[in-house]
Amino acid sequence: MKVHHPGSRARPPSAGSLILLFAVVLLVAGPAWAQTPRTVTLDEAVRLAVQNDPAAIAAASAVESAEAGLLQARGAWLPSVSLNSTYGNSSNQRFDQSTGRLVSESYTAQANGSITLFSGGRRVAQHRAASANVTAADAQYRAQYFQTVLQATQAFYEAAAAADIVRAAEQRLERARQQLEFASTRLEVGTATTSDVLRAELEMGNAELALVDARAQLRTAALRLGRRVGSAGEVYPVAEALPDRAPALPDAEELVRKATTSSPAVIAAQATLRSRSAERLASYTPYIPSLQLSGGYDWFAFQFPPDQRSWSVRLTASLPLFNGFQREASLMRAAAAERAAEAAARDAAIAARVEVESALQEIHSAERRVEISDRAVELAMEDLRVQEERYRIGAATILDLQASQVALADAEVAAVRARQGLGTAIARLEAILGEKLREDGRD
Repeated sequence: MKVHHPGSRARPPSAGSLILLFAVVLLVAGPAWAQTPRTVTLDEAVRLAVQNDPAAIAAASAVESAEAGLLQARGAWLPSVSLNSTYGNSSNQRFDQSTGRLVSESYTAQANGSITLFSGGRRVAQHRAASANVTAADAQYRAQYFQTVLQATQAFYEAAAAADIVRAAEQRLERARQQLEFASTRLEVGTATTSDVLRAELEMGNAELALVDARAQLRTAALRLGRRVGSAGEVYPVAEALPDRAPALPDAEELVRKATTSSPAVIAAQATLRSRSAERLASYTPYIPSLQLSGGYDWFAFQFPPDQRSWSVRLTASLPLFNGFQREASLMRAAAAERAAEAAARDAAIAARVEVESALQEIHSAERRVEISDRAVELAMEDLRVQEERYRIGAATILDLQASQVALADAEVAAVRARQGLGTAIARLEAILGEKLREDGRD
């Protein structure tokens, strides 16, 4: 055995030893370094979805465009002013009559301005149309905002339901594993048959398949939720995210009144109708004379600075007599657009009433399904407990026990889907009304 004397230096480890040590560290600590899956609450999912949804961003851009149109309509009431300046130079000299000299350079400066004194009401109609367009764009953004919220909520609850179904599948697999152990024990003591063990193994295989499917559905739902919130990877909801009950709601008549007066879809349709009406009135203005005042101030000279000055004022009146039926065609198109907008506004009010009543019925039905499914889970659990006791004493067969286990698994999945349906129904009503009914992500 080689002994290192005090003061002697140990030989440094080789490169191969360092690589082997690093690999061992990676194998041991790798799971700890793995990235933790991202989880979000419902409010976080909604906020991120609104920030990243292309439709919501496009609706917000439409509002900015409409505001730009309103700014332009306001600017039509103000005078337009421009400043011009030129400098000229040539190789050939020319005679300047004012000075009697030959010159080759020239300097000019101009200030021009004009204002429309009368336009036959065109500016008034255009301003009204632009203002209505802003209102319509804002209402359409609110409508798209709540549609985005609805889609994000649906994706969130789908992922939450998938996570709960995975937990239910894991519980089913654990019960099947316990059943197989119990059946094997009974077979050893002679109180069960080989068929019992085989059926228990079959149930455990079915439970494993159900768990595999549930995990696959959870990953798909997590990817869809990630897309909604603007993430390329999986995003999972927080635990126990599904609602247990609906929030306190006003009566049906109050909700219908809100929907027909303040629903984003109704407001957008009514604002669009006002805009089309204003555009139709604006299409009459080319038949009325327009009056415009313009003027300018000029400086001109062949030497700098310019010292020769002049001014001009012009009052112009114009009335197109015939322009190839352009006015008539514009009027026909505006009238047709107004009729279409009027029909859309009327239909939007009717649709809001129908959708509110439908959403209310869906919420009430979903609440009832939650109550029934919860009761079904309690009954299935009690039935399984009784069947397990009967199977232990030999009063029940393995088929009776497995039927109770499958019934409990189905009841648990039905309870999860009932809560998912309740949350989606609440989000749908919120999208119709254009306002939030819940104080938080659960109720």
